[in-house]
Amino acid sequence: MKNSWFAYIKINEDNNKIKISGIKFKEFIQGIAEKPKNLLILSGDPANSEIDIEWNLEYISNYNLSEFYKEEVYDFGDFHWIDFEEEYNLNKIDKSDLAKILYFNHKCTPFDTFLFESLNNKYAYFAHDDDYRVDIYMKNIEDYKQVINHKILKEFKGRKKNIASLPQEILDYIYDLCKYGIVIDFEKLSYDSVNIYSIGDIGFVEEAHEKLDKCRRTLRGVSLSYDNRKKTWCVYDWSKRRYPLEV
Repeated sequence: MKNSWFAYIKINEDNNKIKISGIKFKEFIQGIAEKPKNLLILSGDPANSEIDIEWNLEYISNYNLSEFYKEEVYDFGDFHWIDFEEEYNLNKIDKSDLAKILYFNHKCTPFDTFLFESLNNKYAYFAHDDDYRVDIYMKNIEDYKQVINHKILKEFKGRKKNIASLPQEILDYIYDLCKYGIVIDFEKLSYDSVNIYSIGDIGFVEEAHEKLDKCRRTLRGVSLSYDNRKKTWCVYDWSKRRYPLEV
């Protein structure tokens, strides 16, 4: 199942985890500034992958990443990976690491931590049907602001040749909203404005659909707007009837 009409984002800084629906793997890669150098594939069926002989682990080396990014990961169904620094890091994996990696892949939650000293990883990524249901663990979780910025600019751009990046103050504001759990309603994106609703944590994506339908019937949440003439962004809070941010 695909989700192409809204983005749900729930950020949990306590465990460095982000729950997402509606933001594709390619959008994550395009948005994040610090790209993975190599990918240890836990679930999925990519072409041009290699096998670590010691532990029979599948991986994609930095040399093949650009070609891999052209693949349609939706076709994999489940797509799980952990990045690693250099190929020699695979030689540092021991039996304890392997057990934790296999547990991580099976349960989609870390045994104790998602960071492996042997791999020197920054990310752990678990997706079903690409953007339908995604859990991401990030060493520097605030870096996800870059992905939020990329996704919003991509959806807003449309026929616009140029669009100003979101100011840091507004990105910080949206990021803080994400700590509660938000839906960005791209289906109702007008020429210059999109609504953002706080809906809290969800168990399944269908719950986000239900809550979004209810939010659309009420004047609550905030609107993010772009003035193409002035090249400025602003946020309007419907419940408080005011503009908390205009940059």
